[in-house]
Amino acid sequence: MHSFGQSYMHVPGLLGRTGLPVDAVITPRHPLRRVSGLSKTFVADGMEWAGAVEERLLTGEYGLLLNMDEPGLHALYRHSWHPETTKFLPLAEGSSIAATVGSKRLFHEWCLIRGLPVPETHISETLNEAAAIQRQLVGKWLLKGDTGSGGLCVIRGPLDWNSKIAHCLQSESWLVQRDEGRDVGSGIFLADHGRLLAWMGIKKVVCLNKGLGPTVLGRGDTSPDVGELCRRVAAASGVTGMTGFDFVRNAERGPLLIDSHLGRMSPMQHFDRLYGVDFASSLRSWLLEGNSCEAAPPQEGPSFIKFPELLQLIVQGGLISLLKEVDFQASVPLSPSGDPFTGCRSACSTVISQARVNLGRWRRQIFPSP
Repeated sequence: MHSFGQSYMHVPGLLGRTGLPVDAVITPRHPLRRVSGLSKTFVADGMEWAGAVEERLLTGEYGLLLNMDEPGLHALYRHSWHPETTKFLPLAEGSSIAATVGSKRLFHEWCLIRGLPVPETHISETLNEAAAIQRQLVGKWLLKGDTGSGGLCVIRGPLDWNSKIAHCLQSESWLVQRDEGRDVGSGIFLADHGRLLAWMGIKKVVCLNKGLGPTVLGRGDTSPDVGELCRRVAAASGVTGMTGFDFVRNAERGPLLIDSHLGRMSPMQHFDRLYGVDFASSLRSWLLEGNSCEAAPPQEGPSFIKFPELLQLIVQGGLISLLKEVDFQASVPLSPSGDPFTGCRSACSTVISQARVNLGRWRRQIFPSP
């Protein structure tokens, strides 16, 4: 558990359902440093975090390493691993998929080589070049920075130099990607060295950052083509653990891959039982019994609202969009089961973080840089 916490506060509870002891290596002041459901917690500075993870693995006490967030994924693959611990990496060290960590461009190229479905995309070295390509193309196109997360380096429509992308200008390359619309979702799955064990699909209905960021309101997607794409991605990557990807649905081609979560967990896997999936049960039977049979596909279920992302949406002025879509019977887990204080801490952290963002934006508007 490296940096992010709010979206992942239910993860320890999900893992606790396995009945297996779960230890965590976290960074100082991590938002989940006091979450319940962990057997032991080891604290390490961000620069030393991957080394601390390896130190724990070298004890021989562990059967599986699950990396939670993207900063942790980057830290794992910057680290030089001992030969005895490389087997724990979610993506095989030195593999073609491991080389794509942190790069949307490399992931897109990896998908093309393996025949995985992706939107039409053009690659450019600079944002100016990407904008020039966009102007020459017919139809709607997205500008996507090679790096970045949460939709913060994605521009829908013509380039506006006064937009949110100022902090993304250091991106080494840009993707000009056909805008396939707003029918987007996530495939979330558990795999053992590329063998699919369980999966679920999520349709993203309301998202942060003008629809380009993290999910706030979602619904289950039981379409078989999502499960088939999970199976193909797992097999092609050889990934181990609980992970997934984002997709956009094309009316003729079905789901197209637009972002990789491979090597890290999804912020939504804890909604599994809403749709008849039990990742914890599959994980336990695999680790303890060697059972690698694929679980039953997901079933229809209710909508869900993520918290504390709900607070962020309200601050961003998106409450009306949520009210238009929600059916008022959605599941809204405010805290992990038996741990009400984690939800309170996450809410406070979210409000404080968003206040800092707003204050910074207002300061730049009042005192613009020359």
